[in-house]
Amino acid sequence: MSRVIPSPKQQSSIVNQSLKDPKNAQAISTFRALVQSCYGPTGRLKMIHNASGGHVTTTSTSQTLFRTMSVSNPVVKLIVSAVQSHTNQFSDGGLFAALLCSLLVESCLALLVPQQAAAKINEEVLHICLEYLQSENCLCKASLNVGDATMMLALVRSVLGSKPALMLNLDDLNFLSRLVLQAFLKSIPDTPSGTLSLSDIEYICVEGCSINNSRLEEGVLFETPKITKQYLAKVKPRKVHLQGGTETIKVALFNTSLSGDSDEFIDTAYEADVSISGDESVLRHLMQVAAHLVQLQVGVLACQKVVHPGVQKYLAENAVLTVDRLGSLHIVAVQRLTGATAIGTLHATINEDSIGHLQSVSTVQIQQKNYLHLQSSTSAVTTLVLCNRNEAALQEMKDVCITAHHVLCQTLRSPLVLCGGGCTETHLAAHLRTQVTMKEETLLAKLGCSKAQLYTTANNFARCLEQVAIALEHDGGCHVSDPVNHHHWLLPPWASTMVPAEAGVKTCACGMVKSDEIDSCSLIGHLSNQSLTSSVPEGHGKHDDDKGNCSLSLTGYMDQAAHNGVESSTSNVVLDSFPVKLNAFVIAVETADMILTVNRTIFDKN
Repeated sequence: MSRVIPSPKQQSSIVNQSLKDPKNAQAISTFRALVQSCYGPTGRLKMIHNASGGHVTTTSTSQTLFRTMSVSNPVVKLIVSAVQSHTNQFSDGGLFAALLCSLLVESCLALLVPQQAAAKINEEVLHICLEYLQSENCLCKASLNVGDATMMLALVRSVLGSKPALMLNLDDLNFLSRLVLQAFLKSIPDTPSGTLSLSDIEYICVEGCSINNSRLEEGVLFETPKITKQYLAKVKPRKVHLQGGTETIKVALFNTSLSGDSDEFIDTAYEADVSISGDESVLRHLMQVAAHLVQLQVGVLACQKVVHPGVQKYLAENAVLTVDRLGSLHIVAVQRLTGATAIGTLHATINEDSIGHLQSVSTVQIQQKNYLHLQSSTSAVTTLVLCNRNEAALQEMKDVCITAHHVLCQTLRSPLVLCGGGCTETHLAAHLRTQVTMKEETLLAKLGCSKAQLYTTANNFARCLEQVAIALEHDGGCHVSDPVNHHHWLLPPWASTMVPAEAGVKTCACGMVKSDEIDSCSLIGHLSNQSLTSSVPEGHGKHDDDKGNCSLSLTGYMDQAAHNGVESSTSNVVLDSFPVKLNAFVIAVETADMILTVNRTIFDKN
């Protein structure tokens, strides 16, 4: 008999690379360019294909991108790992965190400032930014009234609209945003003691039809080819009358096999009489379980695995519908919908406490496929049926809808939003430059660095924030900032003036500031290239001491919109979730600082 002989361990080869090694620098630059090209509503899609063949993934979202691509450089691996830890908790903001982190690392390595000093200054700069973002004086932050459907819809639209792989036009974007918001509102429990869960919404992807065919269904839908409308009419689940005159369908839920191959029936050798059959003994026990379910007046038997054909036939003859092969995903949805306890053994007594309840059982046909529709009057579980023309866009749509729902859940826990469209980044960069100038003496004493090092690093930090805002657009537009509110304005490439109104631009990137309120703008980043001085940069007001320099705040804008009650005035506003953006911001800067403190990367080639 042949056997595989392992090859002997080769001699280890230790590779010792500096962080500034060209290989590391090239890897960081390539990663930054990759992420930057995906960022924003006009980001470019990426096709990921294994060299050995197989499925092709088309995406621009960080979760799918980092999950499917292979990274070998240790520095880039560290960035990806940090971003994935953020997206695992918040779902959104992964590209922002990855882009800001890689920009900081790449730019700080090019500065004439020691890496340790740059990391220390970045940490202090981060503290200044967080102090402003978390203060009541922050002009780009506002509380979100979760009862205001217009603003909640704007938040959902901002999440969905930033994913170009969905291929949504404006009508499709508004339609899908309303569906996601409706699904979220239906998933909110009616009682204060209820819990809000991401699993309260099920998703079904239907390929080959228009997005307008997407819809929201109460209850749970899952594909069941064998259970047709005719079969359901023949095997009609029995209904039981409860106290008060209401009717219900009892549901027994099993997460173990009912085909006779359960782990409970140990595969071993027994001594038995020739007249006794092991298979018949197992089937006899399964039939006893089925008879007990009939005695309990159960109308639906749902099983995660397979049910024996003989058991199915017996149950059908007694008006019990059998639904098997649910899988691990659908059984959780059915359990939440019915309130049943999953039964994991065939040798315990089944009592009423483990039985769930349904209001109705029906069938639905979508694109020539049969779906079983289970509904309950006591559960908030809903199913979002998503339709699109091709598989790639459909899968991306499902992932983004889950992300949008997660963002809404985060907003319900922390109802705060920030200006989107890069306006928060440009506004924060202007505030940062002002604060560094105002607190120069305190910062120098605390950090123990030179004035040139402080201004160079802090200015680089602000420039990275502005570069993130600029990365939202990929078609050669001109990026400017107004001297009053410091918001991000995107002018067309052919614009011959820096005045937004003269260039035909009506609002800033977030939609909050109107162009008729702005007389002039300046190119974003041009101040950062000037010589370093300790004077306040021209056009950057002192936000904390002189709020009069900023005519608008996000809070005031939202209050005015709520007072006017006109949806069209806020239909184009772009909002970012505050908890998502804040955590991504912190993760990006802290990861960049940790990388900057690395002197060498050592790994074993074997």
